[in-house]
Amino acid sequence: MPVNLPLFPHVKIDTDAQKLLVALPTLESRLPNKEPEIHYLRRFLRNRNLHLILRIYRQFRSQQGSKKPAANFAVSQAADVFCEIRYRIEDPKVHELLGILSKPHVQALLFCHDKIACEDYEPKIDPVPFGSGEDETIIKIVRLIKNNEPLGATIYINEHTGCVEIARILHGGAAHRSGLLNTGDEIHEINGESIKGLEPDRIVEILSEVSGSVTLKLVPCMKTNVCRKTKLKVRCLFSFDPETDEHIPCREAGLKFKIGDILEIVNDEDSTWWQAKFVADSMGINAAGTISSARLIPSKHYQESVEIMRRVLLREAKNPPRSISPCRYSPKIPKQKRLRKTMYHIVQSGVFSDFDTDEIATYEEVELFSPKQPLKVFRPIIFIGPPGVGRNELKRRLRASNPNHFEEVVPYTSRERRAHEEDGKEYNFLSREEMEQQIIAQKFVEYGEYKGNLYGTSLESIKAVIQRGKVCLLAPHTQALKFIRTAELRPFIIFIKAPNLERMKCTRLEKHARATSSETTSPLTPEELRDIVEMSSKMEERYSHYFDYTIVNDDLHMAATELITIAGQIEKTDQWVPVGWAL
Repeated sequence: MPVNLPLFPHVKIDTDAQKLLVALPTLESRLPNKEPEIHYLRRFLRNRNLHLILRIYRQFRSQQGSKKPAANFAVSQAADVFCEIRYRIEDPKVHELLGILSKPHVQALLFCHDKIACEDYEPKIDPVPFGSGEDETIIKIVRLIKNNEPLGATIYINEHTGCVEIARILHGGAAHRSGLLNTGDEIHEINGESIKGLEPDRIVEILSEVSGSVTLKLVPCMKTNVCRKTKLKVRCLFSFDPETDEHIPCREAGLKFKIGDILEIVNDEDSTWWQAKFVADSMGINAAGTISSARLIPSKHYQESVEIMRRVLLREAKNPPRSISPCRYSPKIPKQKRLRKTMYHIVQSGVFSDFDTDEIATYEEVELFSPKQPLKVFRPIIFIGPPGVGRNELKRRLRASNPNHFEEVVPYTSRERRAHEEDGKEYNFLSREEMEQQIIAQKFVEYGEYKGNLYGTSLESIKAVIQRGKVCLLAPHTQALKFIRTAELRPFIIFIKAPNLERMKCTRLEKHARATSSETTSPLTPEELRDIVEMSSKMEERYSHYFDYTIVNDDLHMAATELITIAGQIEKTDQWVPVGWAL
């Protein structure tokens, strides 16, 4: 038998509450499926504050009518005094009185005084209609205390019954904290007013306008709601704005987020809309403040469906059905594309061909990684950006800030070694046959051919730098991320973004900037700058969900300072990484 003794023995036990406590075991045996409700009722009846309130209530009842108050409207009188003297703040006594009247506890005391003076402390519960026979309907009266926050529940109209039902309870909201509302409950009245025939938007307005006590008359759902809770941490791989989504059940309940935000999924039982709240900021390094109530975000399945439809419409817009032309050949001759002055490019076949296909990015499960370990294993820093944006120069300046701590990977090549070159310094020289064998064995994270010679970056070279206790610096092609972004390497990926075209012209053309990735020494042309900006935008659109940080290379000195700062934070602060990387 459960123990019915009060938790605070020095508080006088209320006799009625004790009688109810004694009767609870019998009620529990008669209602085997209501154990949570009975346990809640037992905790409520044993609460110290409840016994104190009941004791005060009995004292008021025993002295009812024996004492008359000096005034019945203390709140109104205090408000009048406050309005009368609020402009005389130069007087210290007036200033002190205004502070006293503004205190919430004083206002609550005056409110209780008026209630007692008017003998308005009897409980008021709306009459419950009783039916007869098999048509009897169970009615539940729920009273909640709602402040300025939303109720924390979404509603919908049942197409079969026409009744307003609770669609979901938002985790952490007022409805969820009360424990009195359940999914599927039918709402019939709000504060004694019937809501039959009202649209859901109007009902939401009524609930949002109400503050303080809210009384709901419900028909409880008879189905057992098994709430599947989770504490999944995810990184958002897309941006979402509830104001632009036409299918969200309640825009006010939606959570706006951007790519890189860290969310905690607290409920994923709905296949379309999950409940989540913020965990960290967009950078994913420093923890950010969380909100108390969860909000709605698209589920993985829903977002995939939306993205598929968007891509289909975009493809149809770019390639509309063309009418059959009577001409056999088109008179328009396409202009020859300009050749990019890059050192080499990734081969678009083989192991890299499926990296940037139609993969739909939604959420990535993450965990917190702490770099503070006895055995220092530094995360390699990967520079991603279009050729000519300045990533190699930033990489060089970062290494120059601490040459003994940062180290670049020496690439491999099949070309002949020149007289001034040393094997293992500028390049690791191999024969073409040896490089081809290692390419087939997938020993290179990237490789390509330039002027008949093969070039590549070895995966073992990256591991060797890490094993020497240094920070590996690498500026690969975006498609190489497939091999580099693994739990074995745990890279920190920084995107070097190009500023707008006008800033590019001011900062590059005036200083006669040259692309370090090119063997030519001619300065960048306006056409090449336009290509850099366009490529930067396309790379950000396609790969931004893989970037841990973004640096806009507007001013080279400021960008280098920001890079050195971020490199230091990576080694000191906790970071959110994909699940499995922190092991």
